Parts: sequence; structure tokens; C-alpha cells
Amino acid sequence: MTDTKYVSSKVFGFKSTLPLLKAHLTGDGNRGRLSRAGEALNVQRSYFSRVLSGELQLTPDHAFRLAEFLGFDESERDYFMALVEAERASTPSYREFQKRRAEVLRKKFESLDERTNRKELAAPQNDIEYFSAWYWSAIHFLTSTADGQSVAALSERLNLPLKIVREVLQGLKTRGYVSSQSERWLYAAGEFHTPKGDPLTTIHHQNWRTRAVQDAQLNDDESIHFTAVQSVSRGDVEKLRELLLSFIGDASRIAGPSNPEETIALTCDLFRV
Repeated sequence: MTDTKYVSSKVFGFKSTLPLLKAHLTGDGNRGRLSRAGEALNVQRSYFSRVLSGELQLTPDHAFRLAEFLGFDESERDYFMALVEAERASTPSYREFQKRRAEVLRKKFESLDERTNRKELAAPQNDIEYFSAWYWSAIHFLTSTADGQSVAALSERLNLPLKIVREVLQGLKTRGYVSSQSERWLYAAGEFHTPKGDPLTTIHHQNWRTRAVQDAQLNDDESIHFTAVQSVSRGDVEKLRELLLSFIGDASRIAGPSNPEETIALTCDLFRV
């Protein structure tokens, strides 16, 4: 039995089972869930009360079945089980083993490679030119739309000289990212990103953040620009990170099969000051 009200972003933000269980079984929005969990696991409600008070620990079997009840996916279940095993461990070496396992699973969850399902660029040093300016990726992906497949249309859309547009298209064709048919330029390939830590990644971020500032100056009603500098708790920083990571994953799942009618730039920023 699965509780459909479960929100998947509230698993990897916890580093111990007790606050995780309290978040999913008690408090606002969880009325009656403790009793339903007991029914699903065929245990008394008092059993969970003792677990939540710290008097008892979940058995691996109960933890596995509880993960099913809460609707955890495979990675969330494995992370939860690693936390349970770490807290139940009677030897320090096994406890550390499970803690490291949980950390590996959490890092994998946070990986944008996993969330966006995009391959890393095979030889990033050969594509410095591609990341040298924002308009390379803009032209690249605009060719996947019906109104971005001619030099003139791209020049007008991006307010770029025809000469630059032609040079970029030829460069994209050489790389195999676009093809040409008469006067039309068509998207061919290029779903990738550079790995975290690569200097080209920083350049790519800078290019599009600068472009976002330029767009904000146009006061386009359809554009959304938001900047907030705030003081929050350390726990809430983790919650905000989880929200952004979940959003990035959801956005990639939506954009992947989407019909290419518009080309957009999506930027997400959250950092400590």
C-alpha cells in the first residue's frame, strides 16, 4: 500500500532516521498516517510511537516495508535502509561502512548528471569555442524550432550580425550538432553538459547569467527574474537545495520529450554569502 501524499524531495535531506520518520509520519499534513503505517506493516501504533521516541529502532524488514508504504523510489529506499543499518550497527566499522554508503547515495541523488540524464562532453578541451559565448548554444538549440532554421531568422531573433550566425552554424555543422538542407539549418545532436569543476562549466554559467541580466533590463512581462539574499537556518538551506535539485530533475523530465517550439534559458542559483 502506498501513501500518495508522499513528497519525494523529503528523503535525502535527512542524515538520520528519527527526523526523517517524524517528517513523514507525524505533524501537519500527516494526520492518520501513523495508524495507516501500522496497518500496512501489521504492527501496533504503539510500536511506531516507541520508534519515534527513540526507545526502539526499526528492524531492516520493517524499514523496507515502511519505505514501500511511503512510496520511496529505489534510490530513496536504499538511502533510508543505509541510515537504518548505520544506526543499528553494533560495530564501528560496519556503522562507518553504511554511513559512507548513504553518503554515496545522497551525492548521486544530488548529481545533475543523474537528474538531467545528459552525458558529459567527451572532449571538452576541443569545444572551448562552443562555450566561448552564449549565442553558440542559443543558435544550436534554436535550430530545433520551426522559426529558428534560417540565418536571417536567427540573426533577427538574437540581434546578431549575419556573419556571426553563419560562422557559428558552420562550426556547429563541423561538430555534427546541426545539419543543413538547402537554406535550412536543422538540429542534429548535442544533449550534453560539461562536468562539474571543468573551467568551461564556469564560463557557460557566466555567459548565461550575463545574458539573464540583459534580458531583465528589457522588462519582458513573460520573463521571470528573481534574486533574494536572505538569512535562513542550516536545516532550511538543505531544504532549499532539495527543492532546487528536485525542480531541476522535474524540469529535465518535462523538457526532454517536449515539442521544440521555443528555446529558453533556465538558470538556478543558490549559494551561501
